[in-house]
Amino acid sequence: MSVTRSSTIDHGLQLALRYMSTDVRYPGHVPLSSVQNALLAVGSGVVGVLDTSRGDLIASLSESTASTFLPSLHEAMTANAEGRQIMRDRPSISSDVQNKLWKLKRGTLGREWVEWCRRGDVTPDTRLPVQYVDSPALAYTMLRYRQTHDLYHTLFSLPPTLPHELSLKVVEWANMSLPVAALSSIFGPLRLSNARRDTWIRDWVPWALRTGSQGASLVGVYWEKRWEQGVGDLRRELGVGRNDLTGVEARWKGYGQIRQMERDLRRKGEWVDEPESW
Repeated sequence: MSVTRSSTIDHGLQLALRYMSTDVRYPGHVPLSSVQNALLAVGSGVVGVLDTSRGDLIASLSESTASTFLPSLHEAMTANAEGRQIMRDRPSISSDVQNKLWKLKRGTLGREWVEWCRRGDVTPDTRLPVQYVDSPALAYTMLRYRQTHDLYHTLFSLPPTLPHELSLKVVEWANMSLPVAALSSIFGPLRLSNARRDTWIRDWVPWALRTGSQGASLVGVYWEKRWEQGVGDLRRELGVGRNDLTGVEARWKGYGQIRQMERDLRRKGEWVDEPESW
């Protein structure tokens, strides 16, 4: 997509948001009328589909269409005591906690999350704040999903590469019914070569659909209280597993490297968790 075309649509979005309500309900909240919200959804959707690297527009699309899925996501989040405690505490995940987590043993959720961030040169501080969701409770639900996304990568040993990001989007769609995850699952694979896309569909889509639909709701997990829990034990508790399809590690190098690293640490006795499978 050309810079000129993207800039033109961005300018249109800015004009659409020029006249806004002053009914601010939480820090950073940008209230929109129904017309403004519709314009934002259309504009961010068009550009986001054409240029899937625009995370800011994908985030805006999520928020402008929030009424179609966010109430049910919030309901799923508060369906158990753990999720209700999250809503009472409103924890926020940032890089401030990572120095403490470095001291945990390998195989714990906290240490493996920090290791995942280091390998991928990722920081939790880059997650965009929520702006366009009017309800403070629903806005926090959306923020919680954004801030815990990288923990899903850690849970399933998925590196921060395009094919594995797409695989996780399919998991999220099946687990949380997120429309933007569905759009990413449909249009994102177009960025892969034809051969790679066909392999990805065979290797990852069935696993992702099964894992997302059969496992517990990921948005309702109080991750901060699980830092010291073995990541394999947490997978068993949530009723999910990693992709153990024959040959998948050889065909997807980054995923295979993470799984092999874990096996090596287990052999040295440096991994705290009991193996589901090596």
